[in-house]
Amino acid sequence: MTQNKQTELMANTPVPKAILKMSIPVVLGMMVQVLYNLVDTFFIGKLNDPNQLAAANITTPIFMLMMAIVTIVSTGASSYISRCLGQKDSQSANKTLSTGIAISTGLGCLVMAVGLIFLKPFITLLGATEAVYPYAYSYASIMFIGTLPVMLNYAGGQLIRSEGSIMPSIIGMMIGTVVNVILDPIFIFSFDMGIKGAAIATVLGNVAALGYYIYYYLSGKSLVKFKPKFISAEKKIWGETFGIGIPAALSQFLMSGALIVCNNLAKPFGENAVAGMGIAAKLMYIGTFIFMGFAAGCQPLVGYNYGAKNIARVKTIIKTGMLMTAGIGIVLTMIFGIFAKGLISIFTPLPEVIAEGVTVLTTYMWSFIVLGPQMLASTAIQAFGKAKASLLLSTARQGLFYIPLLFLLNNCFSFKGLLWAQPVSDALTLSLALVLLVLIIKKLRHGNKEENTISDSHL
Repeated sequence: MTQNKQTELMANTPVPKAILKMSIPVVLGMMVQVLYNLVDTFFIGKLNDPNQLAAANITTPIFMLMMAIVTIVSTGASSYISRCLGQKDSQSANKTLSTGIAISTGLGCLVMAVGLIFLKPFITLLGATEAVYPYAYSYASIMFIGTLPVMLNYAGGQLIRSEGSIMPSIIGMMIGTVVNVILDPIFIFSFDMGIKGAAIATVLGNVAALGYYIYYYLSGKSLVKFKPKFISAEKKIWGETFGIGIPAALSQFLMSGALIVCNNLAKPFGENAVAGMGIAAKLMYIGTFIFMGFAAGCQPLVGYNYGAKNIARVKTIIKTGMLMTAGIGIVLTMIFGIFAKGLISIFTPLPEVIAEGVTVLTTYMWSFIVLGPQMLASTAIQAFGKAKASLLLSTARQGLFYIPLLFLLNNCFSFKGLLWAQPVSDALTLSLALVLLVLIIKKLRHGNKEENTISDSHL
């Protein structure tokens, strides 16, 4: 897409069409990412070993932790790049991209070193039982060795989307997924490596995707350019990146911490319960990643038009996106409710795990109704560059609401209470997000009117 066409799409295309044009490719790419996540679970499930399935679940916070750390840079930099493009400031966009990639590389090396040094106590912290521990250790050790490509792959896709270039991001994800799908059965079964083979396939898939993103930037096809000479120590770039990135990352840090808490609270209910929770959680990625795709597609639209001071269009983008995702959420809830047993059975033949998984999935699914609008609201606030409001939302969903609810509902209602904590937390977070969003948009409209009045007085 040429720069003129991208500008036309961002600024003038009818909002529903613009959202779909920006979001559908990302959603399709996210579905590739869902496949990426489900493939490991599918093949590990074919081992007919609940301990290895449970290990795959309790090590999920490792991947989430990596994503949280790189999100500090990628989300903050992406938000600022979109706003810079809206203001026609390509120089700042280039500097932000190059600086963001450099910081992400440094963080990746640091996470790898710390993770490998403290691996044993970390696995214990994750909630591994004696039976699950060796499998969790095997998987986690490989994931930490592959930290750098995993983190840079995630950052690369997000930074490319910030300029409105959706297809290159999707191509990278597809390459990574295809490599993972091909290698998983080879390493897990042909080489008899079990869950360790799944980890190796995952890392190599990320290496392949990262290779494509490197090619994309070096080929000169990107609107925003990466060059070492653009790496900057400017306070404005670092402030904008970390001001938005830290609140966004905090949400994922808390999500990782909350999952650790949840796994530890679920441990007394047995490996079958933990394995069932893992399968259900992976299936929930289908809806979560659809909503993430819509949010990622809307973020450049919101950021660009906010930078261009077109607040009326910003408001329409947010409203339309929320309605779209709410409708999708209702449909997904119905599908998961009807086909819960069949969906869980895809990943394991073990009746005990299937029974636990159905219980989990038919509880978690109620989050779909509120999760999409919640993500749209949070993404819009990030695109506005409102660091304090973004920080409040980030701490609310997994910290302020979810973790206390885990303890409270588990104590009151046992295992079912543990499961209901997430839907209740999501509903409360949406309520908070809507209040913040309304207040911010009112303030933006008021500020825009004042600016127009001042401009008119100088004519």
